[in-house]
Amino acid sequence: MNPDIEDPNNHVPIVTPDDDWDVLDVQQVLDVQLPPRRAEASKIPKMDVNLSGLKVIDSSHTPKTAAGFEEDSSPNLVVSVNTYGDRVDISEKEDFQPSLALEDMKLGDSAEPVRQRLIIPNRFNVGERDDWGVAQKKGSARWMLYTALGIILLVVFTVSLSYFNRDDPREVLGKKRSDQIVPDGDDRDFENSALGRLTRGKQEAKHIYAQYVKAKNVGDVGELIYLRDRNAPLISKMWKPSGADEGWKPSDKSFWKTYQNESVLVGVLSGTNHDFSNFIAVYRYENEVLKLDWKATTGYGSANFEELKFGKGDGSEIRAWIESSSFYTQAVPEDRYRSFIIRSPKKDVSIWVYTKIGTEIDNKVFELFSVSPITGDYKNEAKVILSLDRGKEAILPQQWMIKDLIAENWLDQANP
Repeated sequence: MNPDIEDPNNHVPIVTPDDDWDVLDVQQVLDVQLPPRRAEASKIPKMDVNLSGLKVIDSSHTPKTAAGFEEDSSPNLVVSVNTYGDRVDISEKEDFQPSLALEDMKLGDSAEPVRQRLIIPNRFNVGERDDWGVAQKKGSARWMLYTALGIILLVVFTVSLSYFNRDDPREVLGKKRSDQIVPDGDDRDFENSALGRLTRGKQEAKHIYAQYVKAKNVGDVGELIYLRDRNAPLISKMWKPSGADEGWKPSDKSFWKTYQNESVLVGVLSGTNHDFSNFIAVYRYENEVLKLDWKATTGYGSANFEELKFGKGDGSEIRAWIESSSFYTQAVPEDRYRSFIIRSPKKDVSIWVYTKIGTEIDNKVFELFSVSPITGDYKNEAKVILSLDRGKEAILPQQWMIKDLIAENWLDQANP
């Protein structure tokens, strides 16, 4: 044993050089009884241990010796001890021979051999650890088997119970279901309202969009467009056939959403086109007939973003995504102007726009990104319709001034 190693489980008082080991009273040591072992006494076989010799280690072969100790000069002893501690014999033996192990170990009541234990320095005796209460795990496989059988029986019982308790399908079909939902007065009013009809209008919206995409000429789309007479000149200049097959139609997985913006009812159908591009189609009622809002669906602008990027085009009606920016120049310094960036409806082209701090239009645009006092939410970007102006001649081509915030959506602002 290495005396320099600290063992937190060792409760023996610290050995000091002042301890009187030379006058050790052997009889006093033998009077001290060990605590009973964890195993039952009836199960412990009686065992007589004859120690034919104890290993004697010369101080020159000892790695370390506790400071202040002298080599033990006591005579060699032979100790005969039984496991019950009821008899201890001590006698001197002058012809002691060192031994590395305890030999000739026999059981008092059994002929089975006992495992020999080597006395190894600085190592715990594994056999001693087992004897003093380290329990061996027995029966684990058996308990796992019992548990598995119990789970199987529980599942079989549950399935059987549900099978015997279910209703006969013929009886269910033959009787009136008590859980059928019968709309009350308010629900019936909603179903008959314009918003209720719009909510159920997904199939009609899919048919309208399929007809619009498969149209071969601009005249075929006229009946489908919201405010056709007003928008016909614009559509004739901008419309192009898509080349979709005659049998194409939007997938049933297309998403249909409806909402009411003040007094305006709006339906939005989103899905995948015939060429696997995404689409968002916007619908509104015109004289109680569902029509496609062409301007909102296509993101119409009085000028496209390629023109605006070079400082050209008519900026009177621009549909865009807007968000805050931090790009300033000498013509539009940060202490006098607020910077924003707007992106095309497909978000593939962008330009910078500005408002003069403190003006009415600046407050309107800035409020788009303010924090809601009720929910605490705020927007990073917003859909808007803007009116743009070139402003100073010194600004860069891709810089525009916001003249007006027309709307906070892309809907056609004209009414039937």
